[in-house]
Formats: sequence, C-alpha cells, structure tokens
Amino acid sequence: MIEAKSNLTLNDEVKTYDTIFEKIAEKRIGANIVLLDTLGNPFVSLSSDLNVSEHNASSKIETFTLEATFEAKAKINGVWYGKNDDVGAYKLVKITRNSALLQNDNDKKELFIRTKDESNVKIFAK
Repeated sequence: MIEAKSNLTLNDEVKTYDTIFEKIAEKRIGANIVLLDTLGNPFVSLSSDLNVSEHNASSKIETFTLEATFEAKAKINGVWYGKNDDVGAYKLVKITRNSALLQNDNDKKELFIRTKDESNVKIFAK
C-alpha cells in the first residue's frame, strides 16, 4: 500500500515536471522588430542638455589653495607642481618661500600659504 502511494506521488511529480518542460520547450516570441524601430535611443543626449552642461562647465570658478612650497616646487590643491607646470587653465610662473604665481592669457593669481583665516588668493588684472 505504501509502495502504491509513493508510485502515485512520483507519477504526479513526473507529470508536473513534464508540463513545466513542455512550457519551456514552446517557442517564445521576443520583442516586435517594428516596435523596437520606433523606440528612441536611450543613450543619445539632447542638444539642449549639452548646452546646459557646457554652460555650467564654463561658469565654474577654479579655486586654488597653496598648501606648501619647497625649493622650486609648490603644493597646490594637494598636488606638487614645478615652475612652468600647468595648473588647471594657468601656468605656474613663479614660486617663492610663501607664495606661488599662476598666470594665463587673461589674468594672474598669486597664491599665498594660508595663515589663520586670511584668504590665500590675490587676483591681478592684466
């Protein structure tokens, strides 16, 4: 009797799995090609978005902090630079004991090692 019950249970399980396998074996239909062609590319940026990001990039003001000077090197924003190295849009043109002079075509920025609450940037117009 127990053996007959277990055979019925096994047969039911086999039938259940057979049904599952039949569903898996059925041909599945993917996305409709015509529908896919009508969708826009999700990776294309709109031109107005590009203009906004370009405007934001150009409106950012570079801030520089002179942290230390040692011989002919200056540590600006955590990076050591030598004379005539490019620092952002500027060139490091002069290094003294407590200052560094950054210059580009439009202006000069003289950085000083910060002492207490004083600002360490002085801007000179050409």
